[in-house]
Amino acid sequence: MPFPRGVIDSNHLNIMQQAMDLACNELAIPKTDAAGRERVAFLVTGFMRAGEHDPQKLTAYVVDQFKVPI
Repeated sequence: MPFPRGVIDSNHLNIMQQAMDLACNELAIPKTDAAGRERVAFLVTGFMRAGEHDPQKLTAYVVDQFKVPI
């Protein structure tokens, strides 16, 4: 179930952090790459709003979409 706009609880934040960490590691995005990490965060948030809450699936979706040029 998607989370309502503006309502993010601690469980959502934990899932988002897990997906962020996994995706950044898989994409080899260093902590110093603010633009890359921001793009990953944007994608994770979008997929979560669409209803996905599994960190592994979020990571797979983000890695797949990250390859698409902006």
